[in-house]
This record gives sequence, C-alpha cells and structure tokens, in this order.
Amino acid sequence: MSDDDKSPNREPEEAMDASDDDDDDDDKRRARSPVREDSPMRSRSRSRSRSPRRSPPRRDRERDRRPSPEGDVIEVSDKDAAFVLGRGGSTKNKIARVSGAKLDLRDEGRGSGGKLFISGDAAAVTRAKDYVAFILQQRVGPVAIDPNLRRDDLSIVRVPTECVGFVMGRGGAVLRDVEEEWGTLMFFAEPKDSGAKRDEEILAIFGSRRGRRGSELKVMSAVEHKKPGAFLDGESLRTPLDQPGDGEPGDDFDYDTFPFSADEFSYALGARGSTRKKLAAAAGCIMEYIGTVAFIAGNARERRQGREYLEWLMTQREGKLYVDVSDRDDVTIVECPKAHVGYVTGHKGANLRSVEQKTRTFIFTNEPPAGDERDDGDDDVDDVDMDDDGGGEKKKKKK
Repeated sequence: MSDDDKSPNREPEEAMDASDDDDDDDDKRRARSPVREDSPMRSRSRSRSRSPRRSPPRRDRERDRRPSPEGDVIEVSDKDAAFVLGRGGSTKNKIARVSGAKLDLRDEGRGSGGKLFISGDAAAVTRAKDYVAFILQQRVGPVAIDPNLRRDDLSIVRVPTECVGFVMGRGGAVLRDVEEEWGTLMFFAEPKDSGAKRDEEILAIFGSRRGRRGSELKVMSAVEHKKPGAFLDGESLRTPLDQPGDGEPGDDFDYDTFPFSADEFSYALGARGSTRKKLAAAAGCIMEYIGTVAFIAGNARERRQGREYLEWLMTQREGKLYVDVSDRDDVTIVECPKAHVGYVTGHKGANLRSVEQKTRTFIFTNEPPAGDERDDGDDDVDDVDMDDDGGGEKKKKKK
C-alpha cells in the first residue's frame, strides 16, 4: 500500500493522537493550577445549588399572633370578621375612634376566620372589647342593655317607636351621619328590664361625654320635629338630661336653654341650619334646637359665649348691633371705611357668610348709635367684629 493510500486512514488516528496530547497537556495544566476553594468557578457552582427554603420555627410564626402586654385577641369567624371590618374598614375604624384603642384584624387564611388584635391602655381595650361584642350581637339579634346602667361612656335616649325609622334613616344613614359628626357608636337596643314601655325603644350612645351629649341633642331634635312634645313640655324638658359626670363637684360641663319666639326661630336656624352651626362653631359649644328652644352645652365659657352670640344675633335681626368689646378676649376688630362696607359684606351678606364658614367665626358690623357717648365721631369708619372661641388677641386695622 502506497503512502498516498495510507494518508487518508491516518487522519483520524492523528486527530485522536492530537486529542490525547491535548488532554495530557490539559491534565498537566490542571495539575499545575489546582482550583482553589475561593475560585470563581467554585463560587458559581455553589451559587447555582440552592438549599431548600426552611419555614421559621412554629414559635416564631406564633410570636406575631400573641397579644401585646397592653392588649387582647378575639378570634372571629369569616362572617364576623367582615361584620367587624365594615365597608372599607368603616366599622373597625369607628370602634377604634370611639374606644381609643388600636384594632388590627388579621386573616388566618384557609377559611379559618381571623384574629382581632386590640391594643391600648386597659380602659380602652375593655371598651373596644365591649363594642366589638355589641357589634357582633347585632348580626344575630338585638342587643340587650339595661337602660338604667351607669357607665361613663354610655348615654341612653328613649325614642318613641314611631320615630325610630326617622332617626335611623334609610339603611341607617342618618344614624351613621350623627356618629361621624360626634365620634360616637350608636345603636337601638332591647331593654333588659321588663318594665320598659312598649311604645318606645332605647338608643344606646357610646363615646366621650361631649360626643354623647352632641349626639343625644341631635337625636332629640329630630324626634321633637317628628313628634312635637316628645321631649318638651313648653320650654322645658319633660325629663332633664342626665349622664355620668353631670352635677359632680368642680364640674362645669352642663347645658343651658334659650327659647325663641315663633318668628325668631327661622332666623336663628338659617338655611339648612347654617346660622346655628356658625354660632356653635364660633362659641365652641354644642348647640341644637329642640322644638323652638336652643340647647347650649359645654363648659361655662362655651355656654356663656353661645348665649351671648344668640342674643347679639336677635338684636342684629332688629337693626344695627353694637357690642362693647373692650374687655373681651374672643373678639378681633377690623376698622373698615363706610364706603367699603357693602363690598366687604357682599350681596345680602354673602361675602361675610363665606368668611364665617371658612374661619368658624361670627362676624358683624359694630357701630354705636349716632350721638352715643361711645361713638368715636368718625363717620367714615365702621368696626367689623369677628368673634370666636380661641381667646385671640383683639386687633385693630385701619383700611
């Protein structure tokens, strides 16, 4: 066989030999350059091999479910959890606001319900637990409450049965609005005592003392409008208001009355109650009209300012009003040229009413009668008085 014939058969062998030689060279290189533990190759290999994720120990999983030292935990079913939560969390937030506690509702998953964590000081936690129990009871039936029960977060209003729907509103909307305005929790309950009248239902109001009094007067106003004489006997209440704390030594939180004549009432009320709301905001008091009687509640200063502002309003209705403000700390005076008074007040007082609403004040022009010794003789300037409950410093500005 010629060399030319052998050459084709030698190529695979030469290739194999060359490969063997290369392998030998590679082995030698590997022997001379061993891979260290911290080499990139070893690191990449290690990073690709992941150990399976381990669940935290059971005691760690349970740690977040334990109540804090200042709190408690209530286990609830899925339906109860939804009821306590309310639409958009509204019911849970309301309970927290009224009780002063913090509520955290956690879903346990797998249809096993949830846990409601309640934290805060001892009194707040106790109140929150009571309110949650009342809310959940309403899912299955009426809540039973002793109307004679005395607790410092509860007021009771006895509502004629025929007025219950009016007080509730469609879907409870009216009651919810009152709760929102005064920061209270309200619901109709079944009296525990067998001697309760069959023609009335009891409305339980939970919250702060001020919030309960505001809610109480608001409901009484609505009932008296629907059924005149339900609460009033002439200009007085058939049964005086009474809640825990009233009449205690050193306590000046109380209520006063201010009766209106028939033609004064509409003026004192204003469109959609705007005048009443304005005076209440300026005085810092609670002011509601039951029948044709204004009920003014709050501390001594708030009630005094509420009465005075009503008196000024009635005087203003008859004509020009002048008030001696020299010793008052709830008035700011702005001197305004007479030529500009109409511009400042606006058409039918619209400009001033807008300012009053935005600043929660009671504003009026204050000018002594002509020839009065208090008249400063400046016929070109009027005083514009702005009254509020802030105890602000009296100021004068010349325009």
